[in-house]
Amino acid sequence: MIKSLGMKKHSSALILIATGCCFIACIGDFIITSIIGYFYKDYNFLTQSESYLGTSDSPVAVYMNTWGVVFSLLFLLYGYALRKTIFKEGLWQHIAVWLIVIYGVGEGAGSGLFPYNHIGNELTLSGKLHSIFSAIGDIAMVLLPFVIIKVFPKHLFPKLNLYAWFTAISGPLLIIIFLLAGKNLVPLKGLWQRLFLLDYYLLLIVIAIDMLVTNFKK
Repeated sequence: MIKSLGMKKHSSALILIATGCCFIACIGDFIITSIIGYFYKDYNFLTQSESYLGTSDSPVAVYMNTWGVVFSLLFLLYGYALRKTIFKEGLWQHIAVWLIVIYGVGEGAGSGLFPYNHIGNELTLSGKLHSIFSAIGDIAMVLLPFVIIKVFPKHLFPKLNLYAWFTAISGPLLIIIFLLAGKNLVPLKGLWQRLFLLDYYLLLIVIAIDMLVTNFKK
């Protein structure tokens, strides 16, 4: 009995950690980058992506790149806590955890450690590595909703399954518009990046909330 209570407390603590890390990473990515961007007078939230905040000619680069590493650590903790609690069993659950970790490392540490630097119109080695890590992270995030659909089947989790389907369709569409904006075929590149990030972050937050509510109902 004592052992069972101890395991439940441990599980509840991990769920609180997972939820907290998810909220801080997802919501913080908007709040912190907005604060950092505010102190970069030449930066435009609507037309430039977050990557420009961390370039070598940015006066706020050290703060942005530090946030990238912290962001990565938060996602690693989120993935670890999921792996030890509600996603501890099952192939699709394990795949979901790895996709979350890959996104956090690619979009966070990869971007933070390798700034999006240019020489003229050409990317430096750091800039190319930044693009590669970011692309790997984004691919992981695009795949995640399809895996979540498997983790939360329709007959057991109809609302969460439907929301995952919504993100699985809307997310890639927003990314396509963002990529078109990067080619100057569509305006407001920065806005489209933040919209596709918001789309995927909301799914992660919904999962975290569902995990939290389910745990404390028991």
